[in-house]
Amino acid sequence: MAKQDYYDILGVKDNASSEEIKRVYRNLAKKYHPDVNKGDKNSEAKFKEISEAYNVLHDPEKRKKYDQMRKFGAFGGGQPGGFDFGNFDFGQSWRTTSGANRSGGNFSFDDLFGLSGLGDIFGDFFDRGERIRRERSGQRQNGALLHAEITIPFELALNGGKQIIHVTVEEQCDDCKGSGAEKGSKPKTCPDCFGRGTISISQGFFAVNRTCPRCFGRGTIIENVCSVCRGSGTVKRTKKLSISIPEGIADNTKLRIRGQGASGIKGGKKGDIIINVHVSPHRFFKRKVNDIYCEVPVDIIKAIQGTKIRVRTVYNKKVDLKIPAGVRSGKTFRLKGFGVESKQGTGDQLVTVQVIRRSNLTKEEQELVDQYDNNGAID
Repeated sequence: MAKQDYYDILGVKDNASSEEIKRVYRNLAKKYHPDVNKGDKNSEAKFKEISEAYNVLHDPEKRKKYDQMRKFGAFGGGQPGGFDFGNFDFGQSWRTTSGANRSGGNFSFDDLFGLSGLGDIFGDFFDRGERIRRERSGQRQNGALLHAEITIPFELALNGGKQIIHVTVEEQCDDCKGSGAEKGSKPKTCPDCFGRGTISISQGFFAVNRTCPRCFGRGTIIENVCSVCRGSGTVKRTKKLSISIPEGIADNTKLRIRGQGASGIKGGKKGDIIINVHVSPHRFFKRKVNDIYCEVPVDIIKAIQGTKIRVRTVYNKKVDLKIPAGVRSGKTFRLKGFGVESKQGTGDQLVTVQVIRRSNLTKEEQELVDQYDNNGAID
C-alpha cells in the first residue's frame, strides 16, 4: 500500500516554498499538539503525521530524496498504483518489523524519515528545543559560537591595548547542574521511547526509526522542572571580559576570543566569541587601510609666498612640511611612513592644503592675491 503523500498531509503544493511549508506546519502543529488536545488520540496521531511530513519537506536534502522517490510513485505520488520496490535501489541496510537485517544499495530510510527535534518550530511551546536537539546524540559537544559587536576609540585602534566588554552567555545552571530538574529530583526515562530517544514506526514491511515526539530525542522527561532555568539546564549570564586590541586594527575587524562562549554539553569545551570591532571616526584624521588623510588651513598670503607649517601626525609627532610658493587649495603632500603601523606594514600621511582667504588685506597683499587669482607671476 502506498504511503500517504507528505504534501497532501500538510495541504501544500509540491512547489511550495520553505517559508510556506513552515507557516502551514506551525498552524497545524499548534492545532493538533498533544498539550492542546490532552487525551485525544486522533489529534496525537495527526500531530505525529504532520511532524513527520514537515521534518522531511523542510530539510532540502531529505525533500530532494523524497521528491525523487515520489516521481517513481512512492508515498501516494507519481505513478498510479504505488511503488514497485523490486526496481528501486535501497540503502545499505534496512530492518524489517521483526528486527531482521537486510542488505541493499545506496538509500537509507533513516536518512529520509529520521526526524530532528521540533524546538525551532515550537518556540512558543518549548524554549529549550534547540538545546535538546544538540543533546540528542548523547555525546560531548562544544558550546555554541557567540557573536558580539563593540566600538573602540580611534586612538585605541592605532596603539592597541585592553578593552572591557560585556557579553551575555548561556552557562550551566548551578541549581540543577544542567539536568533541568528541580533540586531533589531527576529526569525520568521517557515512557514512549524507553530512553532510546527514537521510536519505531511501521512503513509497510519496514520499521523506520524517528525522533520520539514526547522527549524530542532526549530519552528523558522532566516532571519537576528547575525553577531557576525552567528546565533548559542553562541560564543566561552577563560576563565582564578584558580583551586585547591589536595595534593598528582596522574598522570592521573580527576578533576570536576562545573559551569564553556558551557552555559545552556533557563535558564539552566552552564555545568561542566572535567580536566585530568598529572604530570611532576621528575629528581630524581619516583612515584608508594604513594611510592617514587630513586637511590643514594655510593663509592665502603664506600660500602665495611659500611657507613652512607644522603638521600633527596620528602618533602625536610634529612634522615640518614645506609649502611651495603659489600653492593652490586642494594640493596634497605625502609624509612617507607617518601612517598607521600594523602587521601589514606602515602607511603614509597625506596632507591636503586648504587656502584660507582673509578680508583684512593690505593694498600690497591684495595686489598679490589678484596676481595669484589671475595665475600671474608673483613678484
